[in-house]
Amino acid sequence: MRIALPEQMSAALPVMDRLAAGGYEAVFVGGCVRDTLLGRAITDVDIASSAKPEQVMELFERTVPTGIQHGTVTVLHGEMAYEVTTFREESVYAKHRKPESVTFISSLEGDLLRRDLTFNAIALRSDGTVVDPFGGMDDLKNGIVRCVGHAETRYEEDALRMLRMIRFTAEFRFRPTFGTWKALLKQRELLKHIAMERVRMELDKMIAGSSPAIAFWLLARSGLLHHVKEPLPAAVVAVLDAAAAHPDRLGRHAEAIEAVDRLAELDDRWAALLIHMGLTLEEAAAAMKTLRFSGSRHTHAAGVLAVHQEALRLLGTAREPAKLRESWIGIVLRYGEATASCWLSMNEAGAISVERAAASRFKQWLNEMPVFSVKQLDINGRQLSERMDRKPGPWTGQWLERLLYEVACGQLANNRQRLLERAEIWNAEEG
Repeated sequence: MRIALPEQMSAALPVMDRLAAGGYEAVFVGGCVRDTLLGRAITDVDIASSAKPEQVMELFERTVPTGIQHGTVTVLHGEMAYEVTTFREESVYAKHRKPESVTFISSLEGDLLRRDLTFNAIALRSDGTVVDPFGGMDDLKNGIVRCVGHAETRYEEDALRMLRMIRFTAEFRFRPTFGTWKALLKQRELLKHIAMERVRMELDKMIAGSSPAIAFWLLARSGLLHHVKEPLPAAVVAVLDAAAAHPDRLGRHAEAIEAVDRLAELDDRWAALLIHMGLTLEEAAAAMKTLRFSGSRHTHAAGVLAVHQEALRLLGTAREPAKLRESWIGIVLRYGEATASCWLSMNEAGAISVERAAASRFKQWLNEMPVFSVKQLDINGRQLSERMDRKPGPWTGQWLERLLYEVACGQLANNRQRLLERAEIWNAEEG
């Protein structure tokens, strides 16, 4: 079978041609081939070749020895970079993750044999000829996820492949073969050998994908996350167990989690997922710590979750509009304009659910706020301290926050003289 090459692959043909002119076999491999066959957009273009790393570096003027011990050299061509990896076979895997060593080989089929899934073990020649020794084309056509060779062996070699299998199943809305799924259930305890950073990276790809709800359900049904290296909080495990047991796949979380894919940003999706799982701030923080979220990602998700919980508590109390507005402004000042706006946008997208009229009022009140931070005040701590004739201290920051709140609520003009006059009143009251 022969297919037309997409633009990105065509742009790499000079690299392929030079390898061929040097007497080496070269093919496109991996995700770029799979996604081309599925009619999906491709990003990276990877090349496999019978040329050894040193031979690749001799052929091209500009190269980077990216992973030369594993046979990978990055070839720089124009403004593009292409990873060229030597055909190889792998030894015994260390700690169910990486091979202890690799052996360079001349056989393309031998190289494809080491890959995880049949549709990831398809190669494409420069003339568009498809090389498919393991039936990956048929599996793509039939919507099947199947391991290359013996599934138990593939998972035992690299336990991360179990998460990859779930990710691809969800992303393409395929179904795993019975043997592929059964082997996962048998080998799932091996996931304890995988670093939590790697687990989170796979989860990120699932949540950022086209079908995060399906991925969530498959994770729940597989029980994989029971076997990670560091235990997740009990509340997270309980939600997964409930989803696995419920006949409609996601139980009471179904509609909410399915709405997560309406959000464009990965970390917004995570925040919405944490909200729908019903986690407390402490439980969410523990989960993100276990999954090795960066500080900035943790701050964003935790902030959105906090705004959501405080806003719901606010709406659950009987308050007149003026008091409701002042309390909402306090929330915005605590967590920031960006976080509050993000939460409102998530609600507008339908990824979370808050009473429409209340959300509309919250948005209006936020848009009417003249200031959002102390830095926007027409006064600073030094000026406040000098006017009060007091040494700077904790009181300085506290008073600036009080002034900020009154200005944000419209109770006080953001004018230096007015701000100092209000501070003088407080100073006199303190005697």
